[in-house]
Amino acid sequence: MRNIRSMIWGVFLIALGTLLLLERFGGLHLPEGTLWPSILFVIAITHLIERRFGGALMFVLLGFVFLACTLGWHGMSYQKSWPLLVVVAGVGMVVRALTGEASRCRIRDEVEHE
Repeated sequence: MRNIRSMIWGVFLIALGTLLLLERFGGLHLPEGTLWPSILFVIAITHLIERRFGGALMFVLLGFVFLACTLGWHGMSYQKSWPLLVVVAGVGMVVRALTGEASRCRIRDEVEHE
């Protein structure tokens, strides 16, 4: 599982570096500060691979909220939309509870420490 996580992060860094190089050399125009929410999407992918669906959903939603605020979609800004972060955290907690994700993590940790 660790190799997959390292590979995902490696591919992400290659893609991010390529986009930044293209932007620096004038081959691509990206609005200021739009790439950082993609980190949350990469974290979501790693959670999905680990079958941690509540965490994956939470990070995808967080990514979309931050991307919407960064790009100003539908008038969203960080000052106006911070309550969405509370809702997103709650959604992640509910999904984790419904899927039994938290108990699986504790059981896995107990087994690994024995």
